[in-house]
Amino acid sequence: MVILLLIVSTIGLFLAAVLMNGRLRHWLIGLFLVMFVGMIGLLIANDNYHYGMVKAHRTNTVTLVTSAPVKTARALNVLLYQPLGNGSEKVYLYRTNTSQTKPQAVPTKNAGTTLTQNARVKNATLTVKTTRWQFRNSWQHVLFAFAGEQNTVAHRHYQFRLPQSWLALSTTQAKRLANIMKSPARQRAIKANVAKQMMQALKTRPNLSATKKAQLEQAATLKAIQAQLK
Repeated sequence: MVILLLIVSTIGLFLAAVLMNGRLRHWLIGLFLVMFVGMIGLLIANDNYHYGMVKAHRTNTVTLVTSAPVKTARALNVLLYQPLGNGSEKVYLYRTNTSQTKPQAVPTKNAGTTLTQNARVKNATLTVKTTRWQFRNSWQHVLFAFAGEQNTVAHRHYQFRLPQSWLALSTTQAKRLANIMKSPARQRAIKANVAKQMMQALKTRPNLSATKKAQLEQAATLKAIQAQLK
């Protein structure tokens, strides 16, 4: 309606200024000018300050698979990121299924990202909370129809939750990881590092269950790989 009234006021202002004379001309010019300025003001308020709109939130959680190609990552689960600037900002690259040929990047516009990793997390997940602008009521919808602000994204927050068995690596580190996996010497160094860690751990805890030993070996392997990536 605002856009329609803006068009009407523009045409009316032009016709009153060009075709009419006398006192009625001044009244109509004043009326259409006030309408024109008012409609421009409403459009600016809606576009810049989201007048007539409210924020609506939606949350979606998906399970992640390794970001790196399976042939590169082997049995490792990896979440990749691309550092920006001085490295303090990161663009995470994720996949939600193995059929994805390329990982999807988290957008940098109107978006924020957090990464948590702890032993209590069993599966790697991504929770996306999307905040959109929507009209406050049906009247505001009619008023600002065709203004283009309905359902525009105000902000997205990407929350990555990873188990301890995952690695978060930069794309540069991932390339180095691929080379490590191809090097027999590096593989032997990793196995020796893991064996040393396991021996030290079992000295103090010799009665660990098979499950605990497997978890310990997995953690030792990740630690050994991280040492090779430095």
